[in-house]
Amino acid sequence: MTLAGLAVLMVLTGSSMLAGAGPAGAVEIRFYPAARLHAYELDAARGVRSVVLQNVAIINSGDTAVTISQLVLELIAGGTAREVRSVSAAELERAAQQGAQLQGSGMLKPLAFQFGGSRLLPDGVTLAATPVLGPGQALLLIQQTLSFSGERDALRVRADTSAGPSDASIPISSEASRTAFALPLQGMWYAGAGPSLHNHHRWVVPQEFAYDFMRIGADGLAYRSDGTTLADYYAYGQPVLAAAAGRAAAVLNDEPEDATLLQRAGEDGAAYLKRIVARQNAQLARGVRGIVGNHVLVQHGDEYTLYAHLQPGSIKLEVGDAVAQGQAIGAVGSSGSSTEPHLHFHVCDAPDVLICAGIPPRFEGVEIYGALEPRQPQSGDLVRNRAKSPK
Repeated sequence: MTLAGLAVLMVLTGSSMLAGAGPAGAVEIRFYPAARLHAYELDAARGVRSVVLQNVAIINSGDTAVTISQLVLELIAGGTAREVRSVSAAELERAAQQGAQLQGSGMLKPLAFQFGGSRLLPDGVTLAATPVLGPGQALLLIQQTLSFSGERDALRVRADTSAGPSDASIPISSEASRTAFALPLQGMWYAGAGPSLHNHHRWVVPQEFAYDFMRIGADGLAYRSDGTTLADYYAYGQPVLAAAAGRAAAVLNDEPEDATLLQRAGEDGAAYLKRIVARQNAQLARGVRGIVGNHVLVQHGDEYTLYAHLQPGSIKLEVGDAVAQGQAIGAVGSSGSSTEPHLHFHVCDAPDVLICAGIPPRFEGVEIYGALEPRQPQSGDLVRNRAKSPK
């Protein structure tokens, strides 16, 4: 799904992991997603990975005010802190102001897929505008990025407060999905946005490790003519294939497409982004239909793959149908929050299309054009399924 506007909004503006008890037991630390963080390869050959702490909330659950003076983030391996980052008082002040502004805008509810609703902030908890937390107030810190070589077991967060220090940890997994996936398309495709840090996917919880697959013509453009109609795009109407065997868990097939979301001829990037952010706020309010559009969710045990923005009326499945790898399940379209025809593909950990946490997909048999060493696809790669040797 194309949510570049969401990334801009967040810059501008479940179970919990409980903190170790402070002197008054007043400070609680919660993460969302809460089960684990997934590391993703920056350089597979050298074992360099990155991890994004999407959300951590420091909550004053006591009956007196608490001041947070510092947060410390530690990457743990074998019980030892290997990389340490201190979040200063000035950074905490900015984070508090942004959190209060976000809550004041009324966007926390429409962005429940990003913040997890009460999974992160219990009912009745409000975001303080400063690092001084009154009873029932919290400070929200988002999108902290760390990189490392090798393996890390956990990320530990320590809050230094006027009530004493408190800490909590969340496990880190460097493993990709248990399910092996083929490319869900035929021929050569352009991974216009993947899990790389410079693209919008990595900053949104359910689609943190998602791919947007587009088709590129000989002139390097995604469309013929002037690109003002959906049919101008090379990707439009191309068959979408099941990347792995499973069972259809959710299907939506009747959401209309909106060609006004395409970039207009002569419209510069800044003007287009401004227009699209406004439109995407309206799309968010419509939930799954407005964000994901026509889609198929396929279950693979406790992992789920989403095929989003499909062409209306193209889906060939009903909920409960068995799906074979390589089976045609629909056609590339531009429904939902989509800025051009493409296939949005991601893996997540729950059957809810929006309230789930992304998992890095494990592609097998996928050729990355020009890659000399084995690795997973990244943003900007040209990819296709490797041709099978004749028997």
